[in-house]
Amino acid sequence: MDMRVKYVALILLGAFLLAAVALPAMADEKSKKFPKFFTPKTAVEVGEFIEGKDIEYTFIVRNHGLAELHINSVRPG
Repeated sequence: MDMRVKYVALILLGAFLLAAVALPAMADEKSKKFPKFFTPKTAVEVGEFIEGKDIEYTFIVRNHGLAELHINSVRPG
């Protein structure tokens, strides 16, 4: 194999490996600039209840991002 072809192949392999390692790390840093909603429970079992009566449950909500998290509305699922 020609020496130039080996160098080109080596450079392309190095560039590919660098991109494979660097791009996910850069994307991870970029995503931290946004709010990230987190709650340990997404559903709860409230047991038996009387129809028409209010049920109260407190959800724990955390922001795992760096920007301020705004919760504009909440509705039952």
